[in-house]
Amino acid sequence: MKKVKFLLIFIMIAMVSVSCKKDDDDDVNPIVGTWEFTETLDGETISLEVTFKENLSGILLNEVIYDGQTFSESDNFTWSTNGNKLTIVMNGETDTSTYSISGNKLTISDGGDTFVFTKK
Repeated sequence: MKKVKFLLIFIMIAMVSVSCKKDDDDDVNPIVGTWEFTETLDGETISLEVTFKENLSGILLNEVIYDGQTFSESDNFTWSTNGNKLTIVMNGETDTSTYSISGNKLTISDGGDTFVFTKK
């Protein structure tokens, strides 16, 4: 009978500790993921794809199509957020912008320019 009581108590403790465990997904910054922006102006198409990784690194892919020619490049960066401020360090330069996320839209405002990215 003691073994049964011990077993039941052990099972109850295990169930309580598992049910109280915090979900790791709650700690992930909502900016983490891949975001896209495309704009066409005067026959030139600019496409940006930015990926923010959980480890505070990222990749920026940009592509410009002009006069039938495609030019593309990629850059690595590090990032951090503090409130509504997004800081990106790329190629030794630091840029701090204001950002907001609403649904699947990421809006970044920097020096009068505003870009609206869509989550991929």
